[in-house]
Amino acid sequence: MSTSVLELHPGDEFIELYKVLKIEGWVGSGSEAKMLIAEGEVLVNHEVETRKRRKLVAGDNVIFGDEAVLIQASSQPAPKAEAAPKPAKPKRRPSLKF
Repeated sequence: MSTSVLELHPGDEFIELYKVLKIEGWVGSGSEAKMLIAEGEVLVNHEVETRKRRKLVAGDNVIFGDEAVLIQASSQPAPKAEAAPKPAKPKRRPSLKF
């Protein structure tokens, strides 16, 4: 079994279970994650967990198949995402006055 670490950055008190499955790349979508959790395919702290939005905190361990992830607290701030360029405003049609 391979184990990885998922860090909670300052200001993040918890992360929801279905989001962990998505972040780790174990599923392709949130709906797929929720379905697998509901079917009892995911363990949290070595117990079957069926709550899709279970709030995971530092110290929790998530297991799915042969993969595991440990939730840890980080003292480092979250990395800043690059700002996406703003989309161009659509051109307005000229108004016609008679």
